[in-house]
Amino acid sequence: MKYHRTLQPFKVISFDLDDTLYDNTQTIQLAVQHFLEHLKDLSKIPELTYEYWGMWKMKVQEEYPLLAEDVIAWRIKTIEELLKHHHKSAVEIKHISEQTMKTFIKWRHKIDVPEESIYVLEQLAKKYPLVALTNGNVEPTKIGLNQFQFVWRGGKQGRAKPHPDLFQQTTAYFKIQPQEILHIGDNLISDIQGAIQANCQAVWLNVSEKSHQFTEKDTLPTVEIDKLPLLLELV
Repeated sequence: MKYHRTLQPFKVISFDLDDTLYDNTQTIQLAVQHFLEHLKDLSKIPELTYEYWGMWKMKVQEEYPLLAEDVIAWRIKTIEELLKHHHKSAVEIKHISEQTMKTFIKWRHKIDVPEESIYVLEQLAKKYPLVALTNGNVEPTKIGLNQFQFVWRGGKQGRAKPHPDLFQQTTAYFKIQPQEILHIGDNLISDIQGAIQANCQAVWLNVSEKSHQFTEKDTLPTVEIDKLPLLLELV
């Protein structure tokens, strides 16, 4: 455990989800794979590869940057724009979009949450209100995480992290000062920079023990840990 700033008393703990409480890499890869297979099958578009899909996602992101902060809306809009380009009817687009999104959401939630993550959340929930602030599209209750008082998703309840929206809404909800939130996350930009610039405190979960030399351009976390259970030492 490394302290980069002085840890102040806190009243609420917020968590990022993907790659903080569980490994998201393989899950998202499988979800995209099954989603694309279903999309190709229904649309009959032979050139629909991972690269082709990625090109359309970037195109939609460039044209609708704020919409793209909501990853679900971004995916749906990409499906619609791609199918329009291939001259599908409105009825076809609606049907294909609904069916392929069901496939994606189904596989997106096939996540094995580590027992230690569940244990840590359960212990912390005995002492603090817990909330989830995510830029992703996982619904915690669908993967066995019932410890959060609420889940706010970037692009839906506010701008995506590192924008301060979700942090500010949390302080307003609990009627506390920003520094009384301790945010836990794996990403130095969306989580750490987002939290610190919103005047909250932040714990960087560096599970891969990346060697990072902080410079003046970086945003220092309050605390750096390499294992989630170390959070219990902070309380």
